[in-house]
Amino acid sequence: MPNKIDKNVLIIGASQGIGKALAIEYSSNSSNLVLLSRNEDAIKEISESINSLGGVSYFKKCDVSNKDEVKGGISFAVDSLKNIDLAIINAGVGSPVWMENFSSEEFKKVVEINTFGMAHCLEYLIPIMKKQGYGKIAGVSSLSDIRGFAGSSSYCSSKAATSRLLESARVELHKFNIKVITIKPGFVRTAMTDKNEFYMPFLMETGRAARIIRKGIEKNKRVVQFPLPTVLLTKLIKIIPNWLFDPIMRRAR
Repeated sequence: MPNKIDKNVLIIGASQGIGKALAIEYSSNSSNLVLLSRNEDAIKEISESINSLGGVSYFKKCDVSNKDEVKGGISFAVDSLKNIDLAIINAGVGSPVWMENFSSEEFKKVVEINTFGMAHCLEYLIPIMKKQGYGKIAGVSSLSDIRGFAGSSSYCSSKAATSRLLESARVELHKFNIKVITIKPGFVRTAMTDKNEFYMPFLMETGRAARIIRKGIEKNKRVVQFPLPTVLLTKLIKIIPNWLFDPIMRRAR
């Protein structure tokens, strides 16, 4: 099948950062969009801006941690677009969490959005794409899924679970002509990374990240991971022994 831009695109978590940049990127390439986010004012502004430039964009409030809102948002996308060629699940949160002040409630909030939010979306997208007979689901995880980094316990844990969830989905849904793509960015300049209290190497702007993601999806890559120096660095960190990893992380803090 030739590579081509996906015509009808659902972006979940489109109010800011990578999600907003993806909305602009896909609208610039003539895709019809449905934007979902819990920040209704933000996606309304983005959608109206796209429409004012001659694009096609619809929006609806949706908190991915709420199954009913996810069901309603995805139903709205089907009603608006008829078919969903591509669904990008980008909704996510993260902030520094240190063990000396650890809160299980804060941990739970992150996992509910980053991991269960992804699961909620899959639950309602899979039957729709099976009925269509095709489709792509691109889920945004992170290169931080490889280990438990200091100050990022909830984020790393949630993204590790997300990556495994998407991997299982990719293997199992192949027979239904549903492609599942895992997106694993390094550090991208967003409101989320602005909160980080540590050095972020190879920090990338959202527009460039969105272009890399779109091109990777068009090529039907199983995993879209970037930038290359961070990918190589994480591969190294993944295999170093604990006796070396632990003191490096303590010093990095």
